[in-house]
Amino acid sequence: PVPTQQRGTPAAMEQHEQLILALMSPDNTIRGQAEEAYNQAKQQPAQLLPVLIGLLGGSGNEQVRNLCAVLLRKAVMQQMTKDPGPEGSHIPGMPQTTMDQIKQQLLMCIEREPMRNTQKKVCDAVGQLAVNLLAHNLQAWPELGPFILGATSGGNPQLHEAAFTILNALAEFIAEKWTQFHAQLLQIFRTSLQANQPLQVRNAALRALASFLMAVEDFKTAAPFQELVPLMLLAISDALQANAEDECRDAIEVFVELADSQIKFLRKDLQSCVNAMITIASNADLEDSVRHLALEFLLTVAESAPTLARKLPDFCGMAVPVALQMMLEIECDSAEELNAWEEENDDEEETEINNYDVGEEALDRLAIAMGGKTMMPVLSAKIQEWFGAADWKMRHAALMAISQSGEGCEAQMAKNLEMIVKTIVTKFGDPHPRVRWAAINTIGQMSTDFGPKLQKKLHTIVLPALLGAMDDASKRVMAHAAAAVINFCEHCDRSILRPYLPDLLGKLLALLRRDGQRRVQEQAVTAVASVADVAESDFTPFYDDFMPPLKYFLKAAEGKEYRMLRGKAMECVSLIGVAVGKDKFGADAHEVMQLLIATRSADLEPDDPQVGFMLQACARICKCLGEAFKPYLPYVIPPLLASAQIDPELHVTDADDDEEEEDEEGMESVTVAIRGQGNKRITIRTSALEEKATACSMLHSYVMDLKEGFFPYVQEVARILVPLIKFQYMDDVRTAAMMTMPELLESAILAVKAQVPNATDQLVHQLKEFMLEPVLEQLKNEPDVETLSCMLESFGELIGHGAETAAAQLSEPQMRACATVLKVLLEESLERREERLRESADDEPDEEEQEQLEGVAEREEGLVSSLVECIGTLFKVYGSRFLPIFHDETAQPSLDADGRMQQPTLGAWFYTLLQPTRPDGSQTPATDRTAAICVFDDVIEHCSADGGSDKYIGELYSAFLKYAVDPSAEVRQAAVYGIGLLATHVSDTMLTPQRQEEAAQALLMVCGSPDAFSDENASASDNAVSALGKLCKRSDAIAAAALPRWLDMLPLKSDIAEACTVHKQLVEFVESSNAHLLGANHERLPQIICVFGQVMNSALMDDDVTARAVGLIKQVYTGLPHVLQSLPNHPSFALLTPEQRQQLEMAVSS
Repeated sequence: PVPTQQRGTPAAMEQHEQLILALMSPDNTIRGQAEEAYNQAKQQPAQLLPVLIGLLGGSGNEQVRNLCAVLLRKAVMQQMTKDPGPEGSHIPGMPQTTMDQIKQQLLMCIEREPMRNTQKKVCDAVGQLAVNLLAHNLQAWPELGPFILGATSGGNPQLHEAAFTILNALAEFIAEKWTQFHAQLLQIFRTSLQANQPLQVRNAALRALASFLMAVEDFKTAAPFQELVPLMLLAISDALQANAEDECRDAIEVFVELADSQIKFLRKDLQSCVNAMITIASNADLEDSVRHLALEFLLTVAESAPTLARKLPDFCGMAVPVALQMMLEIECDSAEELNAWEEENDDEEETEINNYDVGEEALDRLAIAMGGKTMMPVLSAKIQEWFGAADWKMRHAALMAISQSGEGCEAQMAKNLEMIVKTIVTKFGDPHPRVRWAAINTIGQMSTDFGPKLQKKLHTIVLPALLGAMDDASKRVMAHAAAAVINFCEHCDRSILRPYLPDLLGKLLALLRRDGQRRVQEQAVTAVASVADVAESDFTPFYDDFMPPLKYFLKAAEGKEYRMLRGKAMECVSLIGVAVGKDKFGADAHEVMQLLIATRSADLEPDDPQVGFMLQACARICKCLGEAFKPYLPYVIPPLLASAQIDPELHVTDADDDEEEEDEEGMESVTVAIRGQGNKRITIRTSALEEKATACSMLHSYVMDLKEGFFPYVQEVARILVPLIKFQYMDDVRTAAMMTMPELLESAILAVKAQVPNATDQLVHQLKEFMLEPVLEQLKNEPDVETLSCMLESFGELIGHGAETAAAQLSEPQMRACATVLKVLLEESLERREERLRESADDEPDEEEQEQLEGVAEREEGLVSSLVECIGTLFKVYGSRFLPIFHDETAQPSLDADGRMQQPTLGAWFYTLLQPTRPDGSQTPATDRTAAICVFDDVIEHCSADGGSDKYIGELYSAFLKYAVDPSAEVRQAAVYGIGLLATHVSDTMLTPQRQEEAAQALLMVCGSPDAFSDENASASDNAVSALGKLCKRSDAIAAAALPRWLDMLPLKSDIAEACTVHKQLVEFVESSNAHLLGANHERLPQIICVFGQVMNSALMDDDVTARAVGLIKQVYTGLPHVLQSLPNHPSFALLTPEQRQQLEMAVSS
């Protein structure tokens, strides 16, 4: 570093300039030495900044000035402190007088810099410095405001543009702190956007305006600026007329950003904006990138404000043809082009975005955003018009339009599904191979979108057509037919596929043997895997045909081009193994595992697809072999642990630097604006993320399948996976890690019981302690509702293991910590719902958007349901010990910072949710009341034995009776289930005979309703029947009056769990020869036997109960043969199917 007194001399400046030049040297040695010297200089920012500014203003070398501007902005970002130092400035060691000089010199540099690019970088540095200074003191740079005003009115276009670059950097600050200057700012924008200003100035104004608007939180602040929208649109129009497509593209990008985050700002002129973008997107003479951006604006409007878009005149009618027209811009007319298409791989990603891809994606996004009711009329008209067109491109586009819009238009297409599918299948014979490919692709996509309905109703149309397509002259079409089989199998029932297996597997075996056609073989192998997955043991007769060629692929398919084929063969072999079972697969399992282990031991590249296939294949083979897989664990677990720890290579770099490198394969990057730090480019290796997620998922699979057999690895897996519960870059990693926690704890518990070496209660306790705090922390911080729901399920399983051993139980402080976290999650869920209601009241969502909001609400209800399950588990494990933590009656509600009432405990919250009305007088939502009833159901079930629930019984009894006849079926179901729990668990002191009779009357009323057993009400009524049976068991008086009516309601069919409970009750009543049920002369015995006939050997009766029922039937045959002889004449006998009648006959003769 140069001595202070010599820093400004010409010789010193020359020395500094040489250092900057050396930083750009192509010679690694010179550049390395320069970087070391510069890093030393950075340790003295008070000396470095004046040097950089001196070179900015004094160097005649443009490259030096350019790099100095970049280094200056970085130095400002890195060196400025939050608070002023002893010298008065925010740069360590720099006097305030020097800082004042720097500010003055920077503004002079902007004025004097001739090169636009370098000037922009200086402006970035000024903006960065201003943000940091003004954040602490609004008067810290008094010269800046006048400088900006002068630059915007001085007639110098380059300086004018520079002023907006500074304003752009200051956007958030201006929006929040300089509100008194907003009117002046509006005038600056109004003047700068006029047609007489240069396009570069207008575009800079647009960019700064957009940044300002996106920083504004209150729309009232943005509203005055809405008058600028016509001028903003004029900038686009003038850029087009001047053939300045770069400026046009920059201007449209601003509109896209505003449509995404400030659509209200554009609302008054939205129709004009849409019309302008339709015109641009439709103009085939413009650059593709400009057209794509215009279409992106339309899509962003549809996605960010679908209700608003649907209210615009013919929005879809204008946007859909633009997308479809782009889908015609494909080339495959000549023999050379067709041959090139034949050789392409469907899985290969296009490196260059083309118009066809943009149009196709646009249809998908439009359909999802706008909904089928709006989209389908427009789309179907075009599809019908193009379907029979002479131009193959139109036929191709029509088919792909169906494929792309299926998800968004599902409800509308479902009404005419058979007609649509039959029409598509006719194109399997189209003269052009790309149309045939598109038809098959559409059937495959629809098999996914409309499964399992399509598979059940239309398999006789789809599967024969796909079988025929496997003989197509085009190998790419042939391969795609096999790929469509994969889609079809996703939602296909085993019984549907069974008749097709010989023909289907015969075709696939033929494709698999087509040497030299790797793509065909790959798809055939995957299709076989999918078929095996569905067919299960039905695949066994075909096993010997497929296993030899699949093992051949694993042994002989060498070379990089065969990596995918080998990987898919691994997948197929493992799925076949699971399908046919250990007895059939066992003979080949060892050889297959040796091949997989050998492959894993090879030096595979990081992006080798075999890695993922191999991890999953080993896990499936483990599932198939069970304990017999344990010898292979030393080979498969260590690589999994390594993959689980793989570094995703996250890098954060400065996005404003010139060196914008393309992402290497497997890497993805995104640019974000970070306040106070500028634009940052965040890059991560996505292939590593996927490998990490797969490894975590496979570890979960192993421990779940092997139980105590996995114990030797429990501690190591816990050490690696517990931190990954908080892994912020991928939901799948967090979810898999969390799901593994209860399985690891169970493995250790079972190992202790099995007396596995080194398995102790102390280790179980340590494991629980190691997991609990990170789990609770992540539950509080998890941002995604669906992921949180899944995590809560795993958390419930984790704390549930406390019922198995004291070593896994929670201490009282831990129970309190759990209750606190669950309370916070409940409060946050309720607040999100209130926020949605406020937004709905403001925006008045239409029918399509209301459906989307209902989907969000359903996910939130799922979260609360998972939360309720966790509370139930705490009661199940700890009983009345948890009650004082759940509900502290001495604690009082309080107001939060926003004036909202907050309850002190979980119990207080659920007591509030139990009430029919909320504190504001509005009705408590049915979902809230249901959740509250379910929680108090658990209190009754688990806290009654020791009287812990007694203080709640009176109020809960009244609530249950009231809610037993609630209009909401889910409320009724929870309430009548609660009555059943009262009948089972509560003493006569609390549930008096009078209360029992009142409850029975209420239950009979529920079950006696005309629509009690309709689809909507059946589950609630099943629970009422179950509760009534429990009361009958408890009270002979109730049994005498109610049991005959109770029998008339059987069998139950909707709620499987309650059906099994009730049919067991029926068996018990018969076993005890209950006269109220049987009748004085056994007159109801035929009816009972007919009920048995309908439920035996089904999911509606447990196997052990079926055996007891069979025993009773045999007793009747022996002791009361006339009852069975008269059975065919009983009215209930007509309800039995032939199969059920045969079961009764077998019960008698067995």
